[in-house]
Amino acid sequence: MMRRHRLALLFVCVSAVCVSCLRPAGAIAQPRPNLPAIPFSAPADFLDRLFGAETEEDRKTLGQVQVSPEEERQLGQAALDGFLAEMKGQKIGVVSRGKDVQYLRDLVATVQPKMTHADRYRTISIYVVQSPLVEARSAPGGILVFFRGLLDSAGSEAAVVSVVGHELSHLDRGHQLLRAKGMKLAQQTLRQGMRQPSPGQFMGLATQMMRLWARPFRPEDETAADRDAVRWTYELGYDPRAVLAVFEAIRRQKKGPPILLPAFLQSHPSPESRSKDVLNLYEELTRGGDDVKLYVGKENLRRRIARSRQEYRE
Repeated sequence: MMRRHRLALLFVCVSAVCVSCLRPAGAIAQPRPNLPAIPFSAPADFLDRLFGAETEEDRKTLGQVQVSPEEERQLGQAALDGFLAEMKGQKIGVVSRGKDVQYLRDLVATVQPKMTHADRYRTISIYVVQSPLVEARSAPGGILVFFRGLLDSAGSEAAVVSVVGHELSHLDRGHQLLRAKGMKLAQQTLRQGMRQPSPGQFMGLATQMMRLWARPFRPEDETAADRDAVRWTYELGYDPRAVLAVFEAIRRQKKGPPILLPAFLQSHPSPESRSKDVLNLYEELTRGGDDVKLYVGKENLRRRIARSRQEYRE
């Protein structure tokens, strides 16, 4: 009976992946029927028992899936089109020119040389959403989206530089491509499975695929992007501790009690945890070094004039 339930759930999961692979970009998902809840207290343990723990082989398999620059640009454009349509439906303006955009473009140009794969992202497209939300996003192909609330709440250029570094790190490390690679792997696995004469071999391939899909959001990726941002910000002569103002603004932005999500559904560590990690890395970077005066740039942000264009001594 247990094996039958396991196979049934695996079939549902694989079917869901197939649907996501076949759904056109930008298509609106239809309401899903209510499904019986699966009671468990430790979701990560449950997934490990069901599909087995994610292995180094799984990560290696996903890493071997290639997404070409052209495929990435197409993915990014589809994501951007869907996002712009969503903002239009909510009557929220999005601009790609103006003082805010030019300011961010100057900061991106400052941080971009720190990227390992800067050549792949020679052109970065920048959009500013006319919304008070404290948020920033990045999409495949070199697309960065900043919300006006972020600029209003950051308090300094150093803080914005750190956010820019965080989003560029996601691009540099290919985090946005994980879902695209998962889709390609799913398609390849299903095609391969259909050619396999043994149902056991097909189930083995499908189980490996589901281990990779069971946790679509990786908090460790956010932590890696934070660490890159802190290091790059410091190396550029800015004070990375300034980004703590952004984390505090994000914390204030959340109304009501915190929503407790299972670990495999969390994409960002808590603002408190991120603040602690930033301070710990800052101590590592400055340990034993000279007492260097780091740049903050409150006036730069207020005037929307990057340090690379004009310095304001504070």
